[in-house]
Amino acid sequence: MKNRRGFLRLAGAAAAVGVAAVSPGCSSPRPSPGSAPRGSVTVSHLFGQTVVKEPPKRVVSAGYTEQDDLLAVGVVPIAVTNWFGDQPFAVWPWAQPKLGDAHPVVLNLDNGIPVDQIAGLKPDLIVAVNAGVDADTYQKLSAIAPTIAQSDGDAFFEPWKEQATAIGQAVFQADQMRSLIDAVDKQFVAVAQKYPQWQAKKALLMQGTLFQGTVVATTAGWRTDFLNQMGLVIADSIKPFSTDHRAVIPRDQIKTVLNSADVVIWTTESPDDQKAILADPEVAASQATAQSRHIFTTKDQAGAIAFSSPLSYPLVADQLPPQISKILG
Repeated sequence: MKNRRGFLRLAGAAAAVGVAAVSPGCSSPRPSPGSAPRGSVTVSHLFGQTVVKEPPKRVVSAGYTEQDDLLAVGVVPIAVTNWFGDQPFAVWPWAQPKLGDAHPVVLNLDNGIPVDQIAGLKPDLIVAVNAGVDADTYQKLSAIAPTIAQSDGDAFFEPWKEQATAIGQAVFQADQMRSLIDAVDKQFVAVAQKYPQWQAKKALLMQGTLFQGTVVATTAGWRTDFLNQMGLVIADSIKPFSTDHRAVIPRDQIKTVLNSADVVIWTTESPDDQKAILADPEVAASQATAQSRHIFTTKDQAGAIAFSSPLSYPLVADQLPPQISKILG
């Protein structure tokens, strides 16, 4: 699944037995939360626990978004995995300063996790929290190096704070990651304080392209928490159509759903996306359109919302509120 449209369709991981991966090495100078004896760190996940004995130096980012978490705490991976957006080295603008002049190998998941390619890189840690790891692949990866898999049954896109926390622990930067997560929370809460008039206003977070001839909304959950932190609430009108984290809106309900929101945020990536949405007859005929309640994101904004990381969310907190304020005051 290599484009952002897949973000709304990814689901489920297979259950599997737990195993533990251990790498050779010496003790780290400073233990962190999740520490095991003698300064190593232990990270729990779907397949058991992984022990990392010392701060890693050759980290492979094997999932779609883990590069952001690694770069956020100063760990430059030797390989990253491409998701969407055609960015240099699969690193988006908000994270590129942290990458510096590094040139990581770019992997992809088109044919599953490239185990042999990863083995050839001789990593000392594999981060695969957002890679859809199954039990068989986990065992293959953990035979190469200590491997951090998803924490539970979400094969892809577990809550961003859980992913970031696990990765921060694995690279001996738990405290720094906690500070970064807290800083993101404070940034969004500050927006709510600046715009108290937004309190309880209804919002919709919409997919930026039509899907099978209709529109798709993101349901209330961790993916929309940042809107809640700014004082907004997800409109209840999508509940009857919700499955997992998305709601595919029937065509005869598009106007009703869109009209129920005070602001409608479409995660578009281009002017063509915007034109296609506004050309839809049901969207065009809605009061939301007539009253200019739509926000159409830029490519970078859409990417930042999709990545949901300690590096991408500050861009959202900086750039989205001025657009919302034009509609809500």
